[in-house]
Amino acid sequence: MARKISELYDMQVYTIDGLYLGITDDFIFDDVEGKLAALVITTGRGGEKKTIPYDAVRACKDIFIVQV
Repeated sequence: MARKISELYDMQVYTIDGLYLGITDDFIFDDVEGKLAALVITTGRGGEKKTIPYDAVRACKDIFIVQV
């Protein structure tokens, strides 16, 4: 199912073990491959940014579930 990128901002991100990582803040797009390359999340630790490769995403509906 296709979704607008704007729908994916400010979504909660959890590990497959249920550990909360943060909120989606931005996305990195690979214009050569034509697909998303990574999520940029803001963690709860003073607004620290963390990049997660998009191939680590295991599910995305109301939240992101990633394997890190």
